[in-house]
Amino acid sequence: MASFKKFVPQQVKVRRDSKNIDIDAKRLVPGDIVFLKDGDKIAADVRVIQSFEMKVDNSSLTGESKLLLRTAECTNKNNALETANLAFFGTICKGGHGKAVVINIGDNTVIG
Repeated sequence: MASFKKFVPQQVKVRRDSKNIDIDAKRLVPGDIVFLKDGDKIAADVRVIQSFEMKVDNSSLTGESKLLLRTAECTNKNNALETANLAFFGTICKGGHGKAVVINIGDNTVIG
């Protein structure tokens, strides 16, 4: 469990009460809108709603080091790990930036 704590970023930029604010990652809840940019650790499972060439490194989850482009379009309805509109807790944004809605937190994440 201690090693999993390293996956969680300390702060996350979210949209709450019509304001963009930084909160502790452990305070995220499903439905929060999060802003992701190059270098950010992804603090929850999220559905991408806006992407500007946002790429993620899923190697902590899948072992594959190839950067994956994330978009708002669902590209695989049968396999969540292979669709372009989802990003997962414990992975890292490695390029571009985007906006996403939190869909799972804590033990309910793919890695949890």
